[in-house]
Amino acid sequence: MLWIALYFPALSLDWIERRFPKMLIPAIAVTVRKRNQTSIQQANKPAQERGVMAGQPLASALAVFPDLVIMEQDPHEERKALQQAVYAALRFTPNIAMQNNGLIAEVSGSLKLFGGLKKLCQSLNRAVTAQGLQFSAGIAPTATGAGLLARSAQPGTVINGKGEEFRILLDALPVNLLESAQLHLDVIRGIGCKTLADLRRLPRGGIARRFDPDLPAELDRAYGDSPDPQKWFEAPEDFQQKMKMMGLVENTALLLVPARRMVEQMCGWLASRHAAVSAFSFILHHEHSLRQPHKFTPVNIRLSEQGSDPAHLMLLLRARLERTKIVAPVCELELTADEIAAGADSNLELFPTVQSEATSLNRFIEKLSSRLGPEAITGLKVVSDHRPECSQRLELSAMGGLNRFSKREAKAQIIQPESPRPAWLMETPLELKVQRGQPIYGSPLKLLAGPERIEAGWWDDAAVARDYFIAENDQGQLLWIYRERNPVEKDKGNKGGNWYLQGLFG
Repeated sequence: MLWIALYFPALSLDWIERRFPKMLIPAIAVTVRKRNQTSIQQANKPAQERGVMAGQPLASALAVFPDLVIMEQDPHEERKALQQAVYAALRFTPNIAMQNNGLIAEVSGSLKLFGGLKKLCQSLNRAVTAQGLQFSAGIAPTATGAGLLARSAQPGTVINGKGEEFRILLDALPVNLLESAQLHLDVIRGIGCKTLADLRRLPRGGIARRFDPDLPAELDRAYGDSPDPQKWFEAPEDFQQKMKMMGLVENTALLLVPARRMVEQMCGWLASRHAAVSAFSFILHHEHSLRQPHKFTPVNIRLSEQGSDPAHLMLLLRARLERTKIVAPVCELELTADEIAAGADSNLELFPTVQSEATSLNRFIEKLSSRLGPEAITGLKVVSDHRPECSQRLELSAMGGLNRFSKREAKAQIIQPESPRPAWLMETPLELKVQRGQPIYGSPLKLLAGPERIEAGWWDDAAVARDYFIAENDQGQLLWIYRERNPVEKDKGNKGGNWYLQGLFG
């Protein structure tokens, strides 16, 4: 097994900072209350530049910088931010466990799919970094060992403990990284134990009696000498994420970064369920005001076929947001997966198939629909009618809500003709001249096939009675022509009605 652990040392601060536009992040400090004293737990870079430091009493910090933004530590929001990071990581492996200020992912089954360990780490790094969280990473053959390596690494770095160097790296780690050693650090350091290697040299029974039985057990799990079972994260049945903004936003460009984070989370949730989304909603919640009747603005996205690619979904959402007018300042965002379906396996063949080409066309239509509006995209719909001019009509595309029938139902509605039909039909049939009883189009036409009789339309007062032929002129063009048939005139001895050109064959 191979584990990748991510540790978020500034989680208390990151969940606050990421709700501000990057250029507008103020000097922020997170406070924690111990006994009767409130002190600074973490301070961001702008606050540190003004003399605010971790461990400083709150009164001293305010004396140094009175305009400091104070936020109390919120374990609920930290847990929520950690869960969102798990959502983003679910695209790469379904086996993820949450821990205090971190997560652990088992990735041995994902290495081949994502092109090896290096590329997998790079993809995972981009996905989690996009969530606005700082982290360090550790790689090891054990879950606890990977977690210890991640906690010892500097933010933004990775310690690779895969292979023979794993135990050497663990031996050099300080004892204070062990959770079970936190209550006994002074005593452990007093007896000369600074690293895990020093601690392992002590008698195992003596460590358990003097300190805590969990201490040697944690060491065994870290080195792989005992089992280390994990409780996997279980994604909920439905996806609905909300994010409160720290300020009121009136520009859609400032919503793109949090929107991208939420779309990444939704795609991770879809991957965990082996599903894809057919429709989703991005809702802008507005500040409540007696003068403002608009409580929210929905942005509904419908796809022609289900998808789970975050880049494509974000492209559609961005195009729609650019066309959306913000009627009031936005204070909260919400993303909901409205309709999901079983996801199809991606095409891993060398050359594109018909399915992949159709997907490219559908995505192109979706982009146009999101940018221009669903009312600007129309398509042809097959109608159950033998009359050629009535067998199809223009309607809104699937993104406008047309896709009401399944492919099997649509195929059942198509009337399959016995003879071939041209791809190009005239908008209005062209009446042909007749010379010596032969219709003319450039030259006298030679009838190659027919007649095919079509009699229909008596139900809507547009009845037709026609005999269709496939004809050819001297230029080699194949034409679809018909002759009007009037049974009354036929009985009187007349040869028939006028000739018309209905369509051209390619």
